[in-house]
Amino acid sequence: MGDLVLLLIPEMIGLIITPAAVAGCVLLLQSNNPMRNALSFAGAFLFVYSMIGLAALIGGAGDPSTTSRTFSHWIGLVVGLLFLAVGLAQLLQRKKLLAEKPNWMIELEKATPRRAFLIGLLLANLNPNLFIMMSGLSIIASSGPTWAQALVGTALLLLAAMVDFLVPIGAYVALGARARRGLDAVKSWMVRRNKELGVAVFLGFGALFTIRGALALVS
Repeated sequence: MGDLVLLLIPEMIGLIITPAAVAGCVLLLQSNNPMRNALSFAGAFLFVYSMIGLAALIGGAGDPSTTSRTFSHWIGLVVGLLFLAVGLAQLLQRKKLLAEKPNWMIELEKATPRRAFLIGLLLANLNPNLFIMMSGLSIIASSGPTWAQALVGTALLLLAAMVDFLVPIGAYVALGARARRGLDAVKSWMVRRNKELGVAVFLGFGALFTIRGALALVS
């Protein structure tokens, strides 16, 4: 089990570093209905990733004969190359990395719990974490796990994906109104650095997954 956890660390870190999830959650914690909105938003991400994990488990993630290590390495390599391509495309755009507030954040500013959930569903399906989650599940499937190990590995991936929500919501619950100033500073910084953060995530994890996959395939 320990070896599987070590293999999943890059994916877990990638799932934790999700600027859109953090910024959206922080924004909703400053709304008129902070807890319900933030929990609805987080619930949408959890629903999408849980469905992916459940599909992988039903498809045989706990059966070592279903996915080879080579196939898993190829998935990681393809994800890495895709991330590098997107990151380079964003970096080479002629437009400067301006501090523009994304349209989805503007929509969240007037969100109800239902609207927050729907926007969360959209973002969860358009988020690069979707591919990171798939990479992690392929690692689980190819590592020859028991069903218990596959369940624990999937749960760790889901927990990592939820850290972006648990930390700001936890701070809000613990500090209440006192957390608003800090959360506002975090939100403002992430809005200003929105595009730079996106480029950094794509290039950083693209390089990591590409190198890891290539080394694994030639070894």
